[in-house]
Amino acid sequence: MRVERIWKIALCAVVILSTGCFGYSFSGRTRAGDVYMPFFEDRSSGERALDVGNDLTQRLVGEFRQDSHTHVFQTASDRGRAQKELLGVVKRVTESILSRDPNETGEEYRVVVECSVTYRDLATDKVLWQSANVTGDGQYLLSQGDTGFRGALDEALGEVVRSIIDNTLRAW
Repeated sequence: MRVERIWKIALCAVVILSTGCFGYSFSGRTRAGDVYMPFFEDRSSGERALDVGNDLTQRLVGEFRQDSHTHVFQTASDRGRAQKELLGVVKRVTESILSRDPNETGEEYRVVVECSVTYRDLATDKVLWQSANVTGDGQYLLSQGDTGFRGALDEALGEVVRSIIDNTLRAW
């Protein structure tokens, strides 16, 4: 009798959970739909921060494509197939001293990536989300050289991507 009761409770729980959660995703993401996203224009300068706009765009495309229902279009001829448009500019990549030890033998640097982003509904031409100052930063020790710089730049770009994805999906 007790086993039968446990099975009934388990069956009821499965039915309730399956009907109550229908249509929800446990991934924490919403569907982005069809997005037109050309490469971010890169206005940054410097010998060490090359091709930041391309790198940022590829990271964003990868994030959007994690949802099998999202299509990213990057050519101008495909813009008409998209519902939304994500445009961006890498305005600058800066590097500055964050800290220096008292003996001035160790320095920590900060790399900051600053972008402007516009996310628009193409059907209504309504701006859903816009910011002239989407930033990310990363730190490295001078002793780490170019490898440290690259790691800090990757960290900064990761923050920019998270900010754009969070704001874009919230605006959807």
